[in-house]
Amino acid sequence: MTLSRSLLTPLVAALLCAAAGAPAQTGPKPGARIVLLEGKQFDFGKIYRGSVMEKTLSFRNAGSDTLVMGTIGVSCGCTGAMVTTDRIPPGGSGAVRITFNSKNFSGPVHKTVTLNSNGDSLGSTTIEFTATVIDEIGLNPQSIIVPGAEVHKLSKVALTVTNNGMTPLSLTGFRTDLKGLVLKLPADPIPPGGTAAIDVEFTPEAPSPMLSDGVFVATNNIRQPEVYLQVYGGVRQAKSP
Repeated sequence: MTLSRSLLTPLVAALLCAAAGAPAQTGPKPGARIVLLEGKQFDFGKIYRGSVMEKTLSFRNAGSDTLVMGTIGVSCGCTGAMVTTDRIPPGGSGAVRITFNSKNFSGPVHKTVTLNSNGDSLGSTTIEFTATVIDEIGLNPQSIIVPGAEVHKLSKVALTVTNNGMTPLSLTGFRTDLKGLVLKLPADPIPPGGTAAIDVEFTPEAPSPMLSDGVFVATNNIRQPEVYLQVYGGVRQAKSP
């Protein structure tokens, strides 16, 4: 049986119209495609200084090819990240574990983690996180600076410590490898909201063009059992009389 030319043209037209009105095919897009199921941003909220926070984000491969994970970039050494697997088949899932160490921070924090893979048109996917670090033990200044120290001569520096916590704060001792450095800590507990002085005395034993030491101060605060003070400056040989 053959169709006449008069019937053929309307039939072709009907087929074309049906194809045009058919819904688009849905399915994995060509190539690999990484999709973070909880989004690319999160907030740790308010945390105490010294806390190590952790967050695990799930992702899936919404593409048609294998998702290959590459290197992971972080914005500073305070942040760590690792993925559960580096090859995810189409439709498969994985996760990235992110950690943040707050010991050197105070106040608002914003950090990034960059996932490099073949699943993004730019070659990388950036995750952002924020936090507000609460410093229960405030130090002003936050370091010990002795720029003009001389061998066998006493240099003095005064610091102020503030108790931002809810319970009395006691400074119970200190330790350092810097010879000649002594901290005179307050003898009495500091009440919540109160302040006290720390007197620093430094009598260096040898010259040093640049100091790279510090001192740990022990406390009774369970969240900040130690606070660290970096020592900056240099030590020159004492001038002859």
